[in-house]
Amino acid sequence: MATSNRLRHPLAVLYSLTENWHLIVQFVKREVAGRYKGSFLGLFWSFITPLLMLGIYTFVFGYVFKSKWRADSTNPVEFAVVMFVGVLTHNLISECLTRAPLLVVGNPNYVKKVVFPLETLPWIAIGTALFHMLVAGVILLVAIFLWQGHIPWTVVFVPVILLPYLVLIAGLVWFLASFGVFMRDLGQVMGIVSSLLMFLAPVFYPMTSVPQALRPVIMLNPLTFVIDEFRKVAIWGGQVDWKGWLIYCVVAYAIATLGLLWFQKTRKGFADVL
Repeated sequence: MATSNRLRHPLAVLYSLTENWHLIVQFVKREVAGRYKGSFLGLFWSFITPLLMLGIYTFVFGYVFKSKWRADSTNPVEFAVVMFVGVLTHNLISECLTRAPLLVVGNPNYVKKVVFPLETLPWIAIGTALFHMLVAGVILLVAIFLWQGHIPWTVVFVPVILLPYLVLIAGLVWFLASFGVFMRDLGQVMGIVSSLLMFLAPVFYPMTSVPQALRPVIMLNPLTFVIDEFRKVAIWGGQVDWKGWLIYCVVAYAIATLGLLWFQKTRKGFADVL
């Protein structure tokens, strides 16, 4: 099946990833290496940064503010670890969305190369952000073990929970990468959007603290379900809400499909603007 036909196929979102997998991996490696190129500690910064973040959260929220995620909590580390899950989840989408408007604009040479698959740019951005999330995730698991004395076996479901989240992000990035070519101010707006996504999701607070009337608004945030389920399986040892997960999958794939279709439809005009 020709590439152009595959991109109009119902499974086009998956094809955009699988058909260019090796190319995406190479670009992700290059981006990760380039981010730390020239620094003294190099790639170690990807470990040091989240470790310092978790340490600061523990000190500020656990020992200074004495914040408690649960009323009966007595461990000062709990709030920081639970919050860290929300921060990691938000950082993933935040990095991708803030980069999205410049993905095409910042790579004009790729636009002029007919053979280069532009639709892979969102996956490259996601792969780079996911690498840093995985590194921070290792630190999270160590923190959970030191705090609770064990890691719940249900943590194996974390990749399952993140899968539709990554697909959703890809769809949003396709939209934003296209819009960013024609609306150059979009990059400035995304910083505000990222902050709204963070504060309107249970990153720093549990859903039980949200007034009942406002909970439907918080639930509309694409981060809310992912953060709650991530915490449930990685920290509390709970089971995945499979019904909610399936609904999230359907919505995420629909948005990703529309995003890819829009990107493919508008890419013909990229060269004229750039």
